[in-house]
Amino acid sequence: MTVSLWLDHVSVTVPALGDAVAHLERRLGLHTTITPADPDRHGRVHLDRTYLEISAQPEQRGWDASLFFLRFEDPARLREHLEATGLGYRFSEYVGVDGVWDDVEIIAGDVTMPILVRRTDPPGTAADWPPPLARPHPGPAHTLASVYVEVTDPPAAATRYRLLLGLPEPSGPDPGLRMQLTTGEVVLVPAARTGIAGIVLGVGSVEEMADYLGEPLEPSGDGVAWLDPEPTFGLRLGFRQG
Repeated sequence: MTVSLWLDHVSVTVPALGDAVAHLERRLGLHTTITPADPDRHGRVHLDRTYLEISAQPEQRGWDASLFFLRFEDPARLREHLEATGLGYRFSEYVGVDGVWDDVEIIAGDVTMPILVRRTDPPGTAADWPPPLARPHPGPAHTLASVYVEVTDPPAAATRYRLLLGLPEPSGPDPGLRMQLTTGEVVLVPAARTGIAGIVLGVGSVEEMADYLGEPLEPSGDGVAWLDPEPTFGLRLGFRQG
């Protein structure tokens, strides 16, 4: 990888922040830190150097993972890398409710791509953002491990991701749809539409998470156990050890 990119956060939209905060803690064992600058609409589930951004949109019917973000450190090096890849990109500054971020959009047609981010303000907060997990959550989840992304043309999408991440072409029969980051990973999923197919949280053990939830999880062939989407109002949430 020619630049370091970390899995930073996923934006989750919900109909009402208060209801979502209560449900996250009671049902999933995830504590939400409410943003003082926008207490009715914005909060974060802080994980270890990662987080889930929880945003209220009253017109929303269920829960939806709308965007995901990778963190970078050096803007000049990132520009140089992106120029070398030939990918389209757009640098901008994003002013949020409690800070400012460098924001880099990757232009790749209809392929769902991450937004690349680097917090710049307030300086004291930005210097160590996202922070380490200060205290454990009530439940076993402790980090954001993977984002599963639906793609309609897997070979084309995989090529764009490999260019972005500086990964080599796969060898042998493996189509190379699992993309390892500096921390975390992106997994491409063939589908009839584009979007975020699911979020995976890291836990001490899948069995511990199932015991905490009080219901079985659906194992997959890649080490992830998925929760039925009913308790998360349509949001696909999985867990894996690590």
